[in-house]
Amino acid sequence: MELDWLETFLAVMDRGGFTAASAHVHRSQSRVSAHIAALERELGVRLIDRSHRPATATAAGRLFAGHARQILVEVGSARSAIDALSTFVGDTLPILPIPCIGSALFPGVLAETLRRQPDARFTLSERGFRESESADTAQEFALAVLPTLAHPHPAGCRERVLWTEPIRVLVPADHELAASCTPLTMHQLVRYPLVTSGNWNTGGVALATISAQGFDLQRRVGVDAPATLVDMVRGGLGVGVQNAVAIEQSDISGLSVLDLNDPRMYLEVAAYWSDMLLATEIGRTLHGVLMEAPPPPGAVPA
Repeated sequence: MELDWLETFLAVMDRGGFTAASAHVHRSQSRVSAHIAALERELGVRLIDRSHRPATATAAGRLFAGHARQILVEVGSARSAIDALSTFVGDTLPILPIPCIGSALFPGVLAETLRRQPDARFTLSERGFRESESADTAQEFALAVLPTLAHPHPAGCRERVLWTEPIRVLVPADHELAASCTPLTMHQLVRYPLVTSGNWNTGGVALATISAQGFDLQRRVGVDAPATLVDMVRGGLGVGVQNAVAIEQSDISGLSVLDLNDPRMYLEVAAYWSDMLLATEIGRTLHGVLMEAPPPPGAVPA
Protein backbone atom coordinates (compact mmCIF):
# COMPACT_ATOMS: atom_id res chain seq x y z
CA MET A 1 0.00 0.00 0.00
CA GLU A 2 1.52 3.30 -1.11
CA LEU A 3 1.31 6.51 0.88
CA ASP A 4 0.46 8.31 -2.37
CA TRP A 5 -2.67 6.20 -2.60
CA LEU A 6 -3.77 7.32 0.85
CA GLU A 7 -3.10 10.98 0.11
CA THR A 8 -5.09 10.75 -3.13
CA PHE A 9 -7.96 8.91 -1.46
CA LEU A 10 -8.25 11.53 1.28
CA ALA A 11 -8.15 14.29 -1.33
CA VAL A 12 -11.14 12.69 -3.07
CA MET A 13 -12.93 12.39 0.26
CA ASP A 14 -12.19 15.96 1.33
CA ARG A 15 -12.67 17.67 -2.04
CA GLY A 16 -15.83 15.82 -3.03
CA GLY A 17 -14.72 14.22 -6.27
CA PHE A 18 -11.95 13.16 -8.61
CA THR A 19 -11.63 16.45 -10.50
CA ALA A 20 -11.18 18.61 -7.41
CA ALA A 21 -8.84 16.04 -5.89
CA SER A 22 -6.73 16.05 -9.04
CA ALA A 23 -6.15 19.79 -8.75
CA HIS A 24 -5.41 19.54 -5.03
CA VAL A 25 -2.76 16.82 -5.24
CA HIS A 26 -1.38 18.05 -8.60
CA ARG A 27 -1.92 14.72 -10.33
CA SER A 28 -3.85 13.94 -13.49
CA GLN A 29 -7.40 12.72 -13.09
CA SER A 30 -6.41 9.40 -14.61
CA ARG A 31 -3.65 9.02 -12.00
CA VAL A 32 -6.13 9.84 -9.23
CA SER A 33 -8.49 7.17 -10.56
CA ALA A 34 -5.62 4.70 -10.78
CA HIS A 35 -4.60 5.34 -7.16
CA ILE A 36 -8.15 4.79 -5.90
CA ALA A 37 -8.52 1.62 -7.97
CA ALA A 38 -5.20 0.26 -6.67
CA LEU A 39 -6.20 0.99 -3.10
CA GLU A 40 -9.56 -0.73 -3.58
CA ARG A 41 -7.84 -3.80 -5.03
CA GLU A 42 -5.45 -3.87 -2.08
CA LEU A 43 -8.29 -3.70 0.45
CA GLY A 44 -10.77 -5.81 -1.51
CA VAL A 45 -13.63 -3.35 -1.03
CA ARG A 46 -15.20 -0.45 -2.90
CA LEU A 47 -14.22 2.84 -1.23
CA ILE A 48 -15.82 5.33 -3.63
CA ASP A 49 -19.29 5.03 -5.16
CA ARG A 50 -18.77 6.29 -8.69
CA SER A 51 -22.45 5.94 -9.65
CA HIS A 52 -23.19 9.29 -7.98
CA ARG A 53 -22.19 12.71 -9.21
CA PRO A 54 -20.18 13.88 -7.43
CA ALA A 55 -18.68 10.59 -6.31
CA THR A 56 -19.38 9.70 -2.68
CA ALA A 57 -17.67 7.50 -0.13
CA THR A 58 -19.06 4.10 0.70
CA ALA A 59 -19.43 2.93 4.29
CA ALA A 60 -16.06 1.19 3.92
CA GLY A 61 -14.58 4.39 2.51
CA ARG A 62 -15.78 6.47 5.45
CA LEU A 63 -14.39 3.90 7.88
CA PHE A 64 -11.05 3.67 6.13
CA ALA A 65 -10.64 7.45 5.90
CA GLY A 66 -10.05 7.72 9.66
CA HIS A 67 -7.37 5.05 9.54
CA ALA A 68 -5.74 6.65 6.48
CA ARG A 69 -5.51 10.01 8.23
CA GLN A 70 -3.94 8.40 11.28
CA ILE A 71 -1.41 6.54 9.15
CA LEU A 72 -0.28 9.76 7.47
CA VAL A 73 -0.06 11.56 10.82
CA GLU A 74 2.09 8.77 12.26
CA VAL A 75 4.35 8.75 9.21
CA GLY A 76 4.75 12.52 9.51
CA SER A 77 5.60 12.17 13.21
CA ALA A 78 8.12 9.46 12.42
CA ARG A 79 9.82 11.65 9.83
CA SER A 80 9.97 14.55 12.29
CA ALA A 81 11.45 12.26 14.93
CA ILE A 82 14.16 11.07 12.56
CA ASP A 83 14.95 14.66 11.60
CA ALA A 84 15.19 15.51 15.29
CA LEU A 85 17.52 12.57 15.91
CA SER A 86 20.04 14.03 13.48
CA THR A 87 20.16 17.08 15.76
CA PHE A 88 20.52 15.05 18.94
CA VAL A 89 23.37 12.89 17.69
CA GLY A 90 25.39 15.79 16.26
CA ASP A 91 28.29 17.60 17.83
CA THR A 92 26.15 19.43 20.39
CA LEU A 93 22.88 18.97 22.25
CA PRO A 94 20.72 22.11 21.97
CA ILE A 95 19.05 23.07 25.27
CA LEU A 96 16.36 25.71 25.79
CA PRO A 97 15.87 27.40 29.18
CA ILE A 98 14.60 30.84 30.04
CA PRO A 99 17.45 33.01 31.38
CA CYS A 100 16.89 32.57 35.11
CA ILE A 101 16.71 28.78 34.74
CA GLY A 102 19.81 28.70 32.56
CA SER A 103 21.93 30.33 35.25
CA ALA A 104 20.25 28.74 38.27
CA LEU A 105 20.04 25.11 37.16
CA PHE A 106 22.29 24.23 34.26
CA PRO A 107 25.81 24.95 35.54
CA GLY A 108 25.45 22.03 37.96
CA VAL A 109 23.50 19.82 35.55
CA LEU A 110 25.98 20.23 32.70
CA ALA A 111 29.01 19.85 34.96
CA GLU A 112 27.71 16.52 36.25
CA THR A 113 26.77 15.36 32.74
CA LEU A 114 30.28 16.18 31.51
CA ARG A 115 31.79 14.32 34.45
CA ARG A 116 29.93 11.21 33.27
CA GLN A 117 30.19 11.93 29.52
CA PRO A 118 33.40 13.95 28.90
CA ASP A 119 32.82 14.12 25.13
CA ALA A 120 29.40 15.78 25.46
CA ARG A 121 28.89 19.25 24.00
CA PHE A 122 25.96 21.58 24.62
CA THR A 123 24.44 24.79 23.35
CA LEU A 124 22.15 26.78 25.65
CA SER A 125 19.76 29.10 23.83
CA GLU A 126 18.33 31.26 26.57
CA ARG A 127 15.14 32.79 25.29
CA GLY A 128 12.86 35.27 26.96
CA PHE A 129 9.42 34.37 28.26
CA ARG A 130 7.53 35.38 25.14
CA GLU A 131 9.88 33.54 22.78
CA SER A 132 9.59 30.30 24.79
CA GLU A 133 5.80 30.21 24.95
CA SER A 134 5.21 27.67 22.18
CA ALA A 135 5.51 23.91 22.57
CA ASP A 136 6.58 23.87 18.92
CA THR A 137 9.55 26.02 19.89
CA ALA A 138 10.46 23.56 22.65
CA GLN A 139 10.49 20.74 20.08
CA GLU A 140 13.37 22.42 18.23
CA PHE A 141 15.64 21.47 21.14
CA ALA A 142 16.92 18.25 22.64
CA LEU A 143 15.75 19.43 26.05
CA ALA A 144 13.79 22.43 27.29
CA VAL A 145 13.14 23.60 30.86
CA LEU A 146 10.41 26.21 30.85
CA PRO A 147 7.36 27.46 32.70
CA THR A 148 4.68 24.89 31.92
CA LEU A 149 3.33 25.09 28.39
CA ALA A 150 -0.32 24.97 27.43
CA HIS A 151 -1.80 21.62 26.42
CA PRO A 152 -2.10 19.83 24.11
CA HIS A 153 1.56 19.23 23.33
CA PRO A 154 2.81 18.03 19.93
CA ALA A 155 2.98 14.27 19.46
CA GLY A 156 6.06 12.79 21.11
CA CYS A 157 6.70 15.76 23.39
CA ARG A 158 7.24 14.52 26.95
CA GLU A 159 6.71 16.64 30.05
CA ARG A 160 7.68 16.38 33.69
CA VAL A 161 6.98 19.11 36.21
CA LEU A 162 10.18 19.79 38.18
CA TRP A 163 9.22 22.43 40.71
CA THR A 164 6.92 25.27 41.69
CA GLU A 165 7.98 28.67 42.94
CA PRO A 166 6.13 31.60 44.46
CA ILE A 167 5.64 34.85 42.60
CA ARG A 168 6.91 37.79 44.61
CA VAL A 169 6.91 41.56 44.46
CA LEU A 170 9.95 43.82 44.06
CA VAL A 171 9.94 47.48 45.11
CA PRO A 172 12.63 50.07 45.83
CA ALA A 173 13.73 50.01 49.46
CA ASP A 174 12.22 53.46 50.03
CA HIS A 175 8.85 52.54 48.46
CA GLU A 176 5.85 52.81 50.77
CA LEU A 177 5.09 49.09 50.30
CA ALA A 178 8.55 48.16 51.60
CA ALA A 179 7.43 48.97 55.15
CA SER A 180 4.81 46.21 55.09
CA CYS A 181 5.53 43.43 57.60
CA THR A 182 2.87 41.08 56.20
CA PRO A 183 2.26 39.58 52.75
CA LEU A 184 0.67 42.02 50.32
CA THR A 185 -2.97 41.76 49.36
CA MET A 186 -4.22 42.11 45.81
CA HIS A 187 -5.88 45.37 46.85
CA GLN A 188 -2.49 46.78 47.80
CA LEU A 189 -0.72 45.52 44.68
CA VAL A 190 -3.15 46.84 42.06
CA ARG A 191 -2.82 50.41 43.31
CA TYR A 192 0.52 50.63 41.48
CA PRO A 193 1.76 50.27 37.88
CA LEU A 194 3.26 46.80 37.35
CA VAL A 195 6.43 45.58 35.69
CA THR A 196 6.15 41.89 34.69
CA SER A 197 8.13 39.28 32.77
CA GLY A 198 6.86 39.10 29.21
CA ASN A 199 3.17 38.71 28.53
CA TRP A 200 2.61 35.26 30.03
CA ASN A 201 3.59 32.84 32.79
CA THR A 202 5.04 34.94 35.64
CA GLY A 203 3.33 38.00 34.29
CA GLY A 204 0.44 35.94 32.97
CA VAL A 205 -0.15 34.03 36.20
CA ALA A 206 -0.12 37.24 38.18
CA LEU A 207 -2.28 39.19 35.75
CA ALA A 208 -4.80 36.39 35.20
CA THR A 209 -5.14 35.76 38.95
CA ILE A 210 -5.62 39.44 39.68
CA SER A 211 -8.04 39.96 36.78
CA ALA A 212 -10.12 36.97 37.85
CA GLN A 213 -10.83 38.82 41.08
CA GLY A 214 -12.23 41.79 39.21
CA PHE A 215 -9.33 44.21 39.73
CA ASP A 216 -8.28 46.77 37.17
CA LEU A 217 -4.60 46.49 36.30
CA GLN A 218 -1.98 49.11 35.56
CA ARG A 219 0.55 47.09 33.57
CA ARG A 220 3.24 49.55 32.60
CA VAL A 221 6.18 47.46 31.29
CA GLY A 222 6.65 43.88 30.11
CA VAL A 223 10.20 42.50 29.80
CA ASP A 224 11.90 39.20 28.96
CA ALA A 225 15.03 39.21 31.12
CA PRO A 226 14.94 39.22 34.96
CA ALA A 227 17.83 41.67 35.14
CA THR A 228 15.87 44.13 33.01
CA LEU A 229 12.86 43.83 35.29
CA VAL A 230 15.06 44.61 38.29
CA ASP A 231 16.49 47.67 36.54
CA MET A 232 13.00 48.89 35.63
CA VAL A 233 11.90 48.62 39.26
CA ARG A 234 15.07 50.27 40.50
CA GLY A 235 14.45 53.06 38.02
CA GLY A 236 11.01 53.73 39.50
CA LEU A 237 8.95 52.52 36.53
CA GLY A 238 6.65 50.33 38.61
CA VAL A 239 6.23 47.52 41.11
CA GLY A 240 7.92 44.34 39.89
CA VAL A 241 6.13 40.99 39.76
CA GLN A 242 8.69 38.19 39.39
CA ASN A 243 9.18 34.48 40.08
CA ALA A 244 11.31 33.53 43.08
CA VAL A 245 14.11 31.73 41.17
CA ALA A 246 14.66 34.78 38.96
CA ILE A 247 14.84 36.99 42.05
CA GLU A 248 17.39 34.65 43.66
CA GLN A 249 19.58 34.99 40.55
CA SER A 250 19.37 38.78 40.38
CA ASP A 251 21.28 41.61 42.01
CA ILE A 252 18.48 43.17 44.03
CA SER A 253 20.58 45.61 46.03
CA GLY A 254 18.50 48.65 46.91
CA LEU A 255 15.25 46.70 46.51
CA SER A 256 12.86 44.96 48.88
CA VAL A 257 11.26 41.58 48.15
CA LEU A 258 7.70 41.13 49.38
CA ASP A 259 5.43 38.08 49.54
CA LEU A 260 1.87 37.91 48.24
CA ASN A 261 -0.94 36.43 50.30
CA ASP A 262 -2.66 34.65 47.40
CA PRO A 263 -1.72 30.93 47.14
CA ARG A 264 -2.52 30.96 43.43
CA MET A 265 0.40 33.27 42.72
CA TYR A 266 3.02 30.70 41.82
CA LEU A 267 4.92 29.49 38.75
CA GLU A 268 5.23 25.86 37.66
CA VAL A 269 8.36 24.77 35.77
CA ALA A 270 8.68 21.60 33.69
CA ALA A 271 11.18 19.73 31.54
CA TYR A 272 10.26 18.92 27.92
CA TRP A 273 11.94 16.40 25.65
CA SER A 274 11.19 13.85 22.96
CA ASP A 275 12.01 10.17 22.98
CA MET A 276 14.84 10.94 20.58
CA LEU A 277 16.79 12.49 23.46
CA LEU A 278 16.88 9.08 25.10
CA ALA A 279 18.16 7.40 21.93
CA THR A 280 21.77 8.40 22.71
CA GLU A 281 23.96 7.72 25.72
CA ILE A 282 24.73 11.41 26.20
CA GLY A 283 21.05 12.29 25.94
CA ARG A 284 20.09 9.65 28.51
CA THR A 285 22.80 10.90 30.84
CA LEU A 286 21.70 14.53 30.52
CA HIS A 287 18.07 13.55 31.12
CA GLY A 288 18.96 11.45 34.16
CA VAL A 289 21.12 14.17 35.72
CA LEU A 290 18.36 16.74 35.23
CA MET A 291 15.77 14.50 36.88
CA GLU A 292 18.10 13.95 39.86
CA ALA A 293 19.05 17.61 40.25
CA PRO A 294 17.72 19.53 43.26
CA PRO A 295 15.57 22.55 42.44
CA PRO A 296 17.39 25.89 42.45
CA PRO A 297 17.13 28.38 45.31
CA GLY A 298 13.65 29.84 45.54
CA ALA A 299 11.93 26.72 44.15
CA VAL A 300 9.94 23.95 45.81
CA PRO A 301 10.19 20.36 44.43
CA ALA A 302 7.07 19.30 42.55
